[in-house]
Amino acid sequence: MDEHRLKCFIAVYEQGSVSAAAERLHMTQPPLSILLRKLEEELGVSLFDRTGRRLAPTATGELFYLRAKALLASLQAMRRELREAEQGSRGTVHLGCATAASLFIAPSVMEHFMHEGLNIAVHVHEGETGYMLQRLRERSLDMVICRSQYTSPELENQKVMEEPLCVALPPGHPLRARGKIRMQELRHDRFLLHSSVLGTGISDMLMRACQDAGYAPDVVYRGVETLPMLLMVQRGLGVTFAPASFARLDLQGLPPLLPLDHPDLKTNLNVIWHKEHPLSAAAERFKDFVLAHFAAEPQAARAPEGLAGRPR
Repeated sequence: MDEHRLKCFIAVYEQGSVSAAAERLHMTQPPLSILLRKLEEELGVSLFDRTGRRLAPTATGELFYLRAKALLASLQAMRRELREAEQGSRGTVHLGCATAASLFIAPSVMEHFMHEGLNIAVHVHEGETGYMLQRLRERSLDMVICRSQYTSPELENQKVMEEPLCVALPPGHPLRARGKIRMQELRHDRFLLHSSVLGTGISDMLMRACQDAGYAPDVVYRGVETLPMLLMVQRGLGVTFAPASFARLDLQGLPPLLPLDHPDLKTNLNVIWHKEHPLSAAAERFKDFVLAHFAAEPQAARAPEGLAGRPR
């Protein structure tokens, strides 16, 4: 049973005669009568009572009309959805996401999708970078946005949202009133650092900066997420480092972020996707927006000159 036969039956039902339906369908009456008979033979039922001058639908015909209308609407909706998926205006994006990307990138993308009237759902999956990259290889993720710069022959890595690193100092720290902090001034502090299992991350840069300053830091904690470490700093457990964008969160209970007097201590998020796994049109649209709006402009220019106030 195809769409044409459904439309023919619906036309006969609604017009009440084959001749009127044939005119509506821009076809001659005999082929339409034959099509209707074959449809009844195929279904094994009588759809119309032909005893009078006007075709009257049987009870079975009434039921078939309701189902045919629903099926036709479903077919039309399916075609529309398939076209939208092909064009990237409908679909689902599975995103492996660092917390910073969830905070500062995903909201802009979702706002853009809503403004453009796009029917794209984004499913965010958070976790350790190695685990997310494995899921990317297995095709259960479309792309990953993380801090680590990871190079692999089968993966494409594009930097986005470059920004300076800042330091968070606990209450009462003697350097908290300073404008810019030098790494050598932190040699006696306890460090709370990000874990760096794969690739090159924030902690790798900081360790090198400490070595250049002539000391090995006392690392008492390594974690994946920035916010818990900021909370530990506020409780006096040590110092930690965060991208300048975290100063915009406006969350109570977080320590202020102070700029570092070290121009090389910058970090960025990285969009990673598989070179050999074609992205869906919706995922391609997501990636293109992120690269166009975050890769072109370094975030360092957006950070306040002094970040000594409460995070905003």
